Amino acid sequence: MNFERGYQIKVLSNQKRFYTDYGSNQLNPWFITGFADAESTFNILVQPCYDRKIKWRVKAIFAISLNIKDVVILENIKSWFGVGHIYSSGIKVYYRVESFKDLQVIINHFDKYPLVTAKKLDYALFIKSFNIIKLNEHLTEQGLYKLIEYKSSLNRGLSEKLKDSFGDKNLLKRVEFKFDGIPSPYWIAGFVSGDGSFNIKTTKTRIGKVQLRFSVNLHIREHEVIKGLVQFFDLGDNKYIYYTDNSVAVQIVNTLDILNIIIPFFDEYQIKGVKQMDYIDFKKVAEIIKSKNHLTEEGFRKILVIKDNMNLKRK
Repeated sequence: MNFERGYQIKVLSNQKRFYTDYGSNQLNPWFITGFADAESTFNILVQPCYDRKIKWRVKAIFAISLNIKDVVILENIKSWFGVGHIYSSGIKVYYRVESFKDLQVIINHFDKYPLVTAKKLDYALFIKSFNIIKLNEHLTEQGLYKLIEYKSSLNRGLSEKLKDSFGDKNLLKRVEFKFDGIPSPYWIAGFVSGDGSFNIKTTKTRIGKVQLRFSVNLHIREHEVIKGLVQFFDLGDNKYIYYTDNSVAVQIVNTLDILNIIIPFFDEYQIKGVKQMDYIDFKKVAEIIKSKNHLTEEGFRKILVIKDNMNLKRK
């Protein structure tokens, strides 16, 4: 985040809330990993600190940031881990873990329930950086430069000001991502709670023209994850996979596949947060289509009302 400046944030207290807890706070550990694959960051904060011998302050941070409407998910995750703090800033809410004792809890989890997407590469660099800090090696010039080398390939890499301070010679070549398979259906539920999308496509003038669409979009380097999702749901050979220059997506639009595969799956392995409300609305429209009421004016109008209150239009 540009030279690693902190943002003004406040601790959540007894604020009036305008959301509902959709889903139990009893989270499966693979759900946690799936959601973290979608929404978390493993970061190493590097800031100038001129009262120190090495002139830099370093801190390891695990964080998840969401819209304030999804604060319940963060509260459930915090309760599950038993560590960290939740803060708010405007319409955003943040779960952060940064003390060494607390970070060890996070590390123990992801060592036991490993990340699946390319985020596991960030996690590997985070662990190496964490160990440097843990041994106080970041207080030496050699240790600090090694940490900067790791950070150069972590997330979005070094900020321009850190590049100016440490130069390009410490940039680390990023390791190629290797997909090792989907470990659990609960991982899918967690990942889709973060990165999935349930949409309704219609025309407002043609009664009965309705399309259900479940999709997940990722960076092109994670195309094997998308293929893994298609294989997990047994949806055939790549018929629902779509590519652009920089992204890859699975888009399931066949009504029978949605009714017979997608809906039964997410009924059993539930999505959490506000997206669960989108799924419930998505399922309502699926039932209208199943009964063929979408071919009637009344049924079609019900679908338009549901659609107009989903996703970003949801109040």
